Amino acid sequence: MRLSNNQKEILKMAQIGLVFASVFVSPKLTEILLLNTRQKKYRYKKNLKLLEEKGIIYMAGERIKLTELGLELLETFKIDELMIIRPEIWDKVWHLVSYDIPESKKKERDYFRHKLIKFGFYQIQDSLWVIPYECKEQIAILTQSCGISPHVAYLKTDFLPGQARLVSFFQLDQED
Repeated sequence: MRLSNNQKEILKMAQIGLVFASVFVSPKLTEILLLNTRQKKYRYKKNLKLLEEKGIIYMAGERIKLTELGLELLETFKIDELMIIRPEIWDKVWHLVSYDIPESKKKERDYFRHKLIKFGFYQIQDSLWVIPYECKEQIAILTQSCGISPHVAYLKTDFLPGQARLVSFFQLDQED
């Protein structure tokens, strides 16, 4: 389901329990949240209404609650925002991800492979990928959210055959 950035922000704030509807009751709160123009207030109200119509939120008086669908979408946004940080100095350790995900989970396998590419992994073999940066936590979060944890292995090594090609690919410092 496609949502605007404003709608995503509303979901994130709803998760932490901010009270939104009171924005329209208290002008002071409106100023605090920078909803200082009629147009912004209108867009905000419209986004709330759209989210409620889509079954993503439930408005109860002055409170907004996430529905089951809203919670699932929020989890998806968290996964989409995962990043692997490239350190300034490479620690000379290769981080490998290997998987054997069954055909019954083809959709999850394809999504997982897409995320590995997006993270910047290099494919060594069909289901063996490498990156020179620590990413154990990101891979754990991703595999758990996809329900494929038992089918994925995360490994580390300080040497790979043909690693000169990988050092060049990742533009790493080759000094010893």
